[in-house]
Amino acid sequence: MAMAERRTTTDDGERVGLLLLILAAFGWRLAGLTQQSLWRDEVDVIWLAIRPLAETISMFVSPAQNGPLYFLLMRPWFALAGTSEYALRYTSALTSLLAIGLIWQVARRLLPGNGRLSLANTPLLAALLLALHPYQLWYSQEGKMYALVVVLTLASTWAWLEAMRRGTGRRWLIYLLVTSFCIYTHLLSALILPIHFVWFLLAAPLNRQRWRGYGLTLSGFVLPYLPLIWWQWHYLTTLDYQTGYAFTPFADVVRVLLLDHAGAALSQRSIYWIVPVVFLVLGGLLVGASEGEEIKPHPNPPHIGEETVSTPPPNWGRLGGGEQLPKTQHLPVSPALRVGMLAVWLVGPVLLLHGVSTIKPLFVDRYLIWIGPAFVLLLALGLRVVYRSGGRWARLSAGLLLLFVVGLWTVNGWQQTVTPNKTQLREAVTFVAEQRQPDQLLILQIPHTHYAYRYYTSDFGSDPFSDSETRLAPWAEGLWTQNGLPDSQAREEVDNAMQRATADFAEVWVILVEAGSWDGRRLMDAWLETHGSLEEQKLFHGIEARRYRLCNTSC
Repeated sequence: MAMAERRTTTDDGERVGLLLLILAAFGWRLAGLTQQSLWRDEVDVIWLAIRPLAETISMFVSPAQNGPLYFLLMRPWFALAGTSEYALRYTSALTSLLAIGLIWQVARRLLPGNGRLSLANTPLLAALLLALHPYQLWYSQEGKMYALVVVLTLASTWAWLEAMRRGTGRRWLIYLLVTSFCIYTHLLSALILPIHFVWFLLAAPLNRQRWRGYGLTLSGFVLPYLPLIWWQWHYLTTLDYQTGYAFTPFADVVRVLLLDHAGAALSQRSIYWIVPVVFLVLGGLLVGASEGEEIKPHPNPPHIGEETVSTPPPNWGRLGGGEQLPKTQHLPVSPALRVGMLAVWLVGPVLLLHGVSTIKPLFVDRYLIWIGPAFVLLLALGLRVVYRSGGRWARLSAGLLLLFVVGLWTVNGWQQTVTPNKTQLREAVTFVAEQRQPDQLLILQIPHTHYAYRYYTSDFGSDPFSDSETRLAPWAEGLWTQNGLPDSQAREEVDNAMQRATADFAEVWVILVEAGSWDGRRLMDAWLETHGSLEEQKLFHGIEARRYRLCNTSC
């Protein structure tokens, strides 16, 4: 009886430690939550969520749309909490906490752990590392769907592991529903399906018992996604459709993702600082399979420390292949295969996305944020490998390595929070709005910036875009000159358009953000410099505000 009580106490201690970690991570995410201005995509979230409901719902069947479920979920939240920067980003901070608990659950099914508060406890180590991870922290403080995507891919993975472990139809249904939510939150998270399929092939001999339930579940994914497959295939194979992204060579893909997931994406430090992190991940990958199970002793073991339980096969249970399994959290396949599954999770999506990008460029590092948990799990396993590789010096080395990673990620996480890294739309719009007179024209380059101007001149209520035209007017869209016309013809068109736009104004404000993508030849800039004098200029991170006084003739 004493041994059972000690095991319960140990489990309770681990859970208390996890709870305290989640609470600390919540405070870490709220610190500096609104330090950075919203950037263009975050403002778009508010606009896409609060516009007429029918328009948001139409995204589920509209081509080239992404994340419709996320915008639909944000709609009632904005109605309740308003549309302030804090309200928008609070949802990401709160959602990201679920990932900490879920990675702990996933680690308990894939990695060894002894349930004690030690460096041999890989599930708790993984939770700690994910809570501090700078790249995960960045997106937990951003009003986009990426924190939710990490949660949903972890939940999908946990549901897959549970369904494989227990084999009941109810668990396969949970996997189907969670994964469906995930795909409609971000389309490219559908890459989790081929990853789990490879896992199924690796999970021998368990896969021979679960093929029926898994096969029926896979067939359940077909019907809801036929519309998505149709328009995605059309856009992938249409020669004149451009994604807007440049092709990224594979070496650059690897470099960018390595910096992201090693926690140094926004750090100005030398790349050599991440060497210990990479060393531990490689240690987990190459040596982690040697770390066997640690099955907790039972006071009255029926079979040498394993208590067997029967999984009854009611209804769908027969389809899923429910049968007797050891009462253990681990997926009942070899440690080597479980480490191989983590390697597939880390590398597979990168190869798949790069393969798609050879047809149409699609690589953006944040689209693969959900491979981060695999990186963290291997890192935690690497720490355990060092910890158990010898005596006192090995344990000391593991402790020092953990302190190094925690210290590096804490400093990097804080620096990226307080250092301007996003386009300072808030600061630029506030500056122009305070200085601008009613008779001064505003030109926005790129034109999409008008959403940010409307938002940052509002009261951040349930609809910040209501009556925003009165705050924005008079205004004009910046000119697009990426039309392939000869310079002489393009200059003539710019001259005609600018003459019409500025005819009734003596002064013009210009806000320039991502202007090179719209006016790469700077023809609009050249016209303003020729026909006006620069009276005021203010630089912000990623954005510039100027005021010109126009001349009747060339200045």
